[in-house]
Amino acid sequence: MTVTINLPQHVEQAYTVAAQTMGMTVDALVTDILVSHVPLAKSEPQAEWIEEQGIPVLRTGQPIDLSVIDDTLESIRRDRDYAHLGKS
Repeated sequence: MTVTINLPQHVEQAYTVAAQTMGMTVDALVTDILVSHVPLAKSEPQAEWIEEQGIPVLRTGQPIDLSVIDDTLESIRRDRDYAHLGKS
């Protein structure tokens, strides 16, 4: 599919710089962005593991509730504190 998008000059420049930094063309960068953010139909809940900047990311198409983030960070901090107990 071919799509023509008219962007403000500063947005176009930002994508051009980002693409050059990553060693890509603007077309390839925008394609990657659009493919990684495909809207999912509500009747088709799908999750997929993708890699973004070398980090595995689980894409579910659903936002994460803030309480889940808070609980996860608290658990990580607690585990880190327990691992450092008694060490000097």
